[in-house]
Amino acid sequence: MLRSVVPALALAAAALLALAGCGAHDSTGQVSVTVSANAADHPYEVEVFASTGKLSEHQRVFPGGTADFAGVPLGEVTVRAGQLCPQTTTVTNDAVATVTLATTGC
Repeated sequence: MLRSVVPALALAAAALLALAGCGAHDSTGQVSVTVSANAADHPYEVEVFASTGKLSEHQRVFPGGTADFAGVPLGEVTVRAGQLCPQTTTVTNDAVATVTLATTGC
């Protein structure tokens, strides 16, 4: 019985590697968000929302600072922080999307 289990486990492992191996596609990307140095002198809760409206990521950032977000869903996202003007950007898996949040340009 043990002799038949070992080949079955090897076959299952090979199938798993074939499905999730080198050809696997990561459906997330990265966003780098800078809060303008001209913003009010207090930390901002920067939030990244997926196109579905669901909150994807969040971090606290001080004016002049930058937060890097990984694991953001691909496609159009909206970045918001307090009274700063929201921005939209498109996240791809081959480049880091960059956004600057400011008090002007709404």
